[in-house]
Amino acid sequence: MPPSLPPEAAAASSDLGYLLTLLHWTAVLRHPRFIGTSPFWFRVYTLTLLTIDASFVFSVFIVLFREGTEDLDVFTLTLSVADTNGTWLFRLAHTVACEAAFHKLSQQVGHDFAEFLTWEDIPVMRAKSRRVRRFTLGVVWFGVSACSYFLVSPVSPEGLPFILALPFDATTPLGFAVSWLFCTITCMHAVVMTMALDSFNVSLISQLRVQLMLLNSKLVTLAKEESENSKLSSKTTDYRELHYRLVECIRHHQAIIKNADLLESSLGAMLLGQSISIGASACFQMFQCVTSGNGLQQTGKYGCYLALMLAELFVYCYFGDDLITESENLALAAYDAATRLQGCPLSIQRLLLLLMQRAQRPLRITAGGFFSLSRESFVSVVNVSYSFSAILRNFKE
Repeated sequence: MPPSLPPEAAAASSDLGYLLTLLHWTAVLRHPRFIGTSPFWFRVYTLTLLTIDASFVFSVFIVLFREGTEDLDVFTLTLSVADTNGTWLFRLAHTVACEAAFHKLSQQVGHDFAEFLTWEDIPVMRAKSRRVRRFTLGVVWFGVSACSYFLVSPVSPEGLPFILALPFDATTPLGFAVSWLFCTITCMHAVVMTMALDSFNVSLISQLRVQLMLLNSKLVTLAKEESENSKLSSKTTDYRELHYRLVECIRHHQAIIKNADLLESSLGAMLLGQSISIGASACFQMFQCVTSGNGLQQTGKYGCYLALMLAELFVYCYFGDDLITESENLALAAYDAATRLQGCPLSIQRLLLLLMQRAQRPLRITAGGFFSLSRESFVSVVNVSYSFSAILRNFKE
């Protein structure tokens, strides 16, 4: 057997530090290297931003109760903003509650998988990590661009990007500056940090997929090597090495399952709430895009909001579907290995049967256990949102 990787080398080949640092300095998730320090000032920082976000949501709800449904365009836009920011408050609280689990998962490659990895696995892991990093950074910058466009597109009579109930006059220069700064802090923190937290979560899903891919490759190589050795040698084969390698494959698979279950339990409730929120927001923004009669700028504003909401859900469905596919590929690899090693002792065949039996239940990330995050789920959510937006349009007409 080739020597296994030390934990430091394994962790370095699949680094999430760029996202952990961003999340730490924006009071979303503490960096693991600060676990040993007191979280008091970090919690104060988090509470301050929570207060700002909660004030924004409260102001939007006042507008909802004050205006009612008399103007359906104002009502749906304001309800979308309240929905998005309210969901972000829930996600912040959920992240604080699951902080220990996220810290463990952020270090899973070095702590849980290092003993199963070899130096030959490093190039593969680094290549996949770079690809995911480019994708996630693109998602975060898309969130920054969308927020910037949204903030410079006025929608309220005062020229603000949101319709708010404020305790001061926002038409004065000072009042407008304070109001716009309030909108900017809330919008950037809610949207950009949502994209950053989503990028962190899908990076964890991608890490599990890469581990499944490496395990798949090891099974294929093991079966191929043993099959060729049995054809070249007519002597009695020593199956102790094969038995050891199969046991390691099973232990590797169990470690992947354990971390997938932890990730599922940490994300399930949050993903359910986020999926419902995105479905509702997408419905309202489709309605706004179709019925908006205020020109190209407003249509672009609503379209940008719609694209942002759908992107949040799509990244989970895209990476979740890849995890399911790789799990199914592992079952096929185990079946292929079982057919190649039919002449092996019964103990070897039992190990392969055990691995194949468990691999037939693909690993998946679900929205609270209601549905799996996959490409089909994404299409279903979009279809439902479009159907309800058509109902709203008929209601308005």
